This record gives sequence, structure tokens and C-alpha cells, in this order.
Amino acid sequence: MSRVFNFFWTLFFVSNVSYAQKVKFENKEAEFLKNYTKFSETEDFDSKQTQSGKFSSEFKKFISENPETLTYDFKELKDKLYIITSEDKKLRFYVWDTGMGGTMISFDQIIQYSSNGKVKTIYTSDTHYFVSEIMMASINNQTYYLVIFNGIFSNKDQAQAIQAFTIRNGKLIDTDKIFKTKTKSINRIDADFDFFSVVDRPERPLKLIKFEQNKLYIPVVDEKGIVSKKFLVYQLNNDCFQYIGVK
Repeated sequence: MSRVFNFFWTLFFVSNVSYAQKVKFENKEAEFLKNYTKFSETEDFDSKQTQSGKFSSEFKKFISENPETLTYDFKELKDKLYIITSEDKKLRFYVWDTGMGGTMISFDQIIQYSSNGKVKTIYTSDTHYFVSEIMMASINNQTYYLVIFNGIFSNKDQAQAIQAFTIRNGKLIDTDKIFKTKTKSINRIDADFDFFSVVDRPERPLKLIKFEQNKLYIPVVDEKGIVSKKFLVYQLNNDCFQYIGVK
């Protein structure tokens, strides 16, 4: 009887802890949503600057002190922030508009990742890129996260990039050169473009870079920044993404 009692007591205790955590996260999410909306909608610069700084500080502190947030859904807040998670739920980016930029938008960023059962956080302030997608590939039995970044420098001048990340020896590595062009190996591929050449495309964020059937497609952009219908194609093999030509 005691074993049965202990089992149900443990189950009851765990269920209540899980429920309490869920309520805590939901309450904090509602608070962050309110504060973000408040500073993003105000037109007074000094007030916006103060409230934006406070939001960033408190949100970073909450994420850092609550590693379980790595797998929390943030159903309401992700309509305002870019909260992008890898399929294996080991890597997540939180990116939000600080309201401190003009046409060159300024973002703050938290990177959250799991290694050997421990969740770690990295902070970046005043970046002009947000993350829209994380794809995954395996190279030499190492999992790589292909992160799509989007740069906004003006209404016209924008960029999309893909960068390789991996988790190794407890650290998040972003320097592995897994993309091989005709002449060199690199860890990131950028495509700068004129936004007005793709403004009629319906998807937001834009999906200019694609990864399909083990092939990576990078849009060809001409000297005026016009995005063409052609792609630079990189084939995934055991060692890298190897450039194989234009399609």
C-alpha cells in the first residue's frame, strides 16, 4: 500500500508543480506582452527608450532564470516577438524590435540552447537582424542548425543570410565553415537585395533562401539588388554544403 501511496503522491506533486509553473509562465507572458505593447505604441521617444530598456532587461532576466522556457510555447508573445525554435527544441532565438531604430530597425536578441541537460543563454543588443527560421542538417554525424537571418537597413536595402550553428562541448559554435564555394569555405552566406524587387511576394517574413531535398538554394541578386528567379545551389554531402552551380 505504501508503494502505491508514494506513487500517487509523487504523481500528484509533480502535476501540481507543473501546473504552478504553467500558471507562472502564463502570468509573466501576459505581463511582458502588456509592457512590450506599451512601449512599442508610444510616440514619446524618452518614454519609449526607458520602457524598451526595462522590457529588455526584465525579459532577459526571466529567460535566464527559468531555463524551462526553452520549450514553453509563448502563444501570445510570439505574435509580437520573433520566437524561433529548432525542431529538436535544443536551440531557440528570441528577437524583438527595441523601437530605437528608424528605417534601420534595431533588435535585441536572446539565444537559448541546451547542452548535456543544461540550458544556457547568450544576449545580443542593437543588432539589425531578426531570425525567421531554423533548419537542421547532419554533417559528419554532427547536428548543424541553419539559421535564417533577415537584415533591415532601410525601407529599400535589406538582406537575408544563412549561418551555421552547432552545439559542441557545451558551447554554441557559429564559426564552422560548412559552406564551400568555388574558391573558399565559409560559415555564413549573405544575399543583399532591394526589398521593392520582392515586395509583391505574399509571405512574411520573406523566404528567399530555401533548403529542400538536401540542397540549399541562395537567390541570385544582380548589381542593382534585384532578386532574380535563379539560385546558387549547394548540395549537402557528408562533409559540407558544396556549391554545384546555378539553377
